[in-house]
Amino acid sequence: MERDFSITVRRYGPTLHVTLAGELDLDTRSALDDVQAAFGDGVAVLCCDMVHLAFMDVTGLHRLLNLARRTDGRGIAFFAYNWQRQPRRLLDLTDSLYPPDGHGEPRSKPTSMLSRTLRDAAVSHRATGVETVRAALSRRRM
Repeated sequence: MERDFSITVRRYGPTLHVTLAGELDLDTRSALDDVQAAFGDGVAVLCCDMVHLAFMDVTGLHRLLNLARRTDGRGIAFFAYNWQRQPRRLLDLTDSLYPPDGHGEPRSKPTSMLSRTLRDAAVSHRATGVETVRAALSRRRM
């Protein structure tokens, strides 16, 4: 059964702004491939606006997490915002399946990449950028 789903991709300088709308589920599992295809030279940030994402199943969550990991692996800051009730609940339920470790310490939440704030993303990528610059400078000195 085909469900309504759409993706709008816009680029503003180094920022790729993506709006997901409808239902991200098994039927739309390959839809996020278009987002990765939109990566080009100079993309530094991927912003996903979830204001129109009404529903997401586990398959959609898996695909979105894969997109976030691939983005992060390329050194591109990723963050999603304006989560609606059902997708937010799926993130919370998924995270609740990972109780603290045996020592009472919290475990890393599997959906943490989708829940990062802009400040969190900026801090982590600023640190990554500093390490990249340091590595480049040390190579030049050799």
